[in-house]
Amino acid sequence: MTHTYPFSAFVGQEMMLTGLLLNAINPLIGGMLIRGEKGTGKSTVVRALGLLLPEIDVAADCPFSCDPHSTDKLCPSCREKSLAGPIPIQQRRTKVVELPINATEDRVAGALDMEHALKTGQKRFEPGLLAAANRGILYVDEVNLLDDHIVDILLDSAAMGVNVMEREGVSFTHPARFILVGTMNPEEGDLRPQLLDRFGLCVSVKGIEDLAHRDELLRRFEAFEADPVRFRARWEKDEMALKKRIANARKLLPKVKCGDDIVRAITDLCVRMGVDGHRADLVILKTSKTHAAFCGRRMVNMDDVAKAAKFALYHRMRRLPFDEIPADMNMVDSLLAGNDSLCRNKKKLLTPDPNAETAERKYKQNPPDKSPPTGEVKLKPGAYDNAGEVYDPTQSADPGASEKKARIRTDPRREKGRLQASRTNCKRGRYVRATTWQDSSDIALDATLRAAAPFIRRRPPGPNCVPILPEDYRSKIRTHKTGRLFVFVVDASGSMGTKLMSQAKAAILRLLDRAYKDRSAAALVAFKARGAELLLPPTKSVVLAERKLKELPTGGATPLASGMALGRKVAEKSLRGAGALWPSLVLVTDGKANVGMNRRGALPGAPALAFHEEVFSLARSIKKDRRINSLVLDTEEKHPGVMDMAREIADHMGARYVCLEHLRPESIINALPQ
Repeated sequence: MTHTYPFSAFVGQEMMLTGLLLNAINPLIGGMLIRGEKGTGKSTVVRALGLLLPEIDVAADCPFSCDPHSTDKLCPSCREKSLAGPIPIQQRRTKVVELPINATEDRVAGALDMEHALKTGQKRFEPGLLAAANRGILYVDEVNLLDDHIVDILLDSAAMGVNVMEREGVSFTHPARFILVGTMNPEEGDLRPQLLDRFGLCVSVKGIEDLAHRDELLRRFEAFEADPVRFRARWEKDEMALKKRIANARKLLPKVKCGDDIVRAITDLCVRMGVDGHRADLVILKTSKTHAAFCGRRMVNMDDVAKAAKFALYHRMRRLPFDEIPADMNMVDSLLAGNDSLCRNKKKLLTPDPNAETAERKYKQNPPDKSPPTGEVKLKPGAYDNAGEVYDPTQSADPGASEKKARIRTDPRREKGRLQASRTNCKRGRYVRATTWQDSSDIALDATLRAAAPFIRRRPPGPNCVPILPEDYRSKIRTHKTGRLFVFVVDASGSMGTKLMSQAKAAILRLLDRAYKDRSAAALVAFKARGAELLLPPTKSVVLAERKLKELPTGGATPLASGMALGRKVAEKSLRGAGALWPSLVLVTDGKANVGMNRRGALPGAPALAFHEEVFSLARSIKKDRRINSLVLDTEEKHPGVMDMAREIADHMGARYVCLEHLRPESIINALPQ
């Protein structure tokens, strides 16, 4: 038997615990997203919450746990039963349903019952995880790593309160009202803004730093692992008190009132914070009422608003890709400090508080520093054609460029950065149509039955209602969103210098901005001194990529070949496996190689031709791999007598060539490989 750690026994993490309790009292708040580093108890606390929720009345033998007291929220089967008489009732605990990260659409939304269809020849709906989560908690660990089409299903069900399944010839609708709780580690990539905003509340958790609290945490977990039954018995009184408090708050919630002054304070706060839309206002209002009920009050006060705003605005304040979510929400207290007096004097409702305005102005005028360490650098203006294709005015025509462009554009997966639907042989992805049997386990039952139907009368009867032969088998064709990976190979040698590196970082930051908007991944390879290093493995966390880029120092020799070799290795590795990404290699260098793959540098006064030939050979091998797009950003300052090696590397690599001296800042995105 698996034992769950008691909710009341958690040490610290007050914001996380309070947010979960508020959702348990009022599921209409919209769930909660828990952001935080590994090992902070995110998963454990969600499972513990399920034991605090009271037992619920459900329709007997209903797989959707329909509420027998709400006739307008019944599944088709229970609706039919209600017409014949009272629905039989039984009680059970509130469920906590976990959504696996590799869950398929069939498993989440439900599908055709294959066994029943084969035996009887009749269509019947087989419920999925959304059905099991109805009137309970749907817990999604690593929600930021879910496939897009699964996220869309969750969003639709959470917003409408129903799951509509129409596929494989089956159309079915059932109630799906649940508390959506997601956990994620921001370093592994962020959520789409659309999904982020759908979570009512959001908190950030990190490891406890207070030594006394950490000591107590260790003691409690050690006692729990040694004897979980005895440990739970110790905390049973606290658990029962918390259960009673939740039940009382649920009864009190409909009676909680909110004055006009409180409503004005909420709307004024949201306007000052510059949040998009009106969902934040609604969530703060609902959460404020719920917090008042939790505290046993019938009137909302400013403390309730402050607590609710810190939950509801935390994930709605970030407006740009590299804007860090604030570590605390002290700005909320500053803005509400002025509004506290408004509760006593309505005439001040139209007079903004000067202290609050000063706090707001300071916050907006002093955002987190997003420029390179040496200061903001503007890319020099240059030329670009009417179609938006960036080029260097001095660049010679590449005879193979048109052929390469035509070849690339025939593959829709290579369009700029955006996620593209491509076929996949794995069971993940959306089922779009069927094909003849491909010796796979992903059978398309609907198509198989249709293929066998015309021959039912000609074939001898068997154990199944519909006799099926091997020639009737059909396989599913699925599409899966394929993302892009930008592998930045950056020259960090001494030849770059402070100014050139600042220019290069400014250009890369613009490309990272596009990667964020298109949900692409990024990797960072740096080369200097005697070798290359993978500073950042492929990740969708552009904030982490930006941080690594800003910390990148310069100095030493230029092992260009080593950097290109490592970049190619990262790109090739991204093409393997079910979650393959289509790589674009972005080489940022002046092309002045002086260290070979054997880590030996050139002798003083000796020519560097051998190193350059090594680089050219690597460039040609990258060109042969048609799966990899490439771009060369030339950081060399152009003047008479320059070597112009970066251009030669681009020619050998079959890459698009861009000189940063001749590029407008707003045009850097157009330089991306097509």
